[in-house]
Amino acid sequence: MKKLLLILLLSSSLFANVIGMIKTVKGDAQVKRNKKIIHVKAGYQLKKGDILITKKKSSMGVLFSDGTSLTLGSKSVISITKYLFKPTQKKYNIDINMTRGKASFSSGKIGKFAPKSVKFRVPEGIIGIRGTKFLVDITK
Repeated sequence: MKKLLLILLLSSSLFANVIGMIKTVKGDAQVKRNKKIIHVKAGYQLKKGDILITKKKSSMGVLFSDGTSLTLGSKSVISITKYLFKPTQKKYNIDINMTRGKASFSSGKIGKFAPKSVKFRVPEGIIGIRGTKFLVDITK
């Protein structure tokens, strides 16, 4: 199923600036795009610059076009600052900024091909990715 979603995502990204899609939503999940708040459901396509927001008792699962997966827990805020996946040109970059909440991250092809180009920023630093999985919990 994950491979089918990835194939559909890659084919749709050829026609737009789509970088990923929301796989799962529980509760109230939102995307802030160009100052507009959008209440989202599974299948919603993401673009660079989107801010992912989950409210109380909510969660969201995201699959990026390179196979990277991200799961947000309750009361989380994550912005997709940069995303570039052009394997034919050997261009890779993913830069995510998490300011609040809980998240699980599992790197995809970008983490395998160019691990130094993956950055996951948190309020007190940056997590360098080396093809790994990790959990983050930021409480304020």
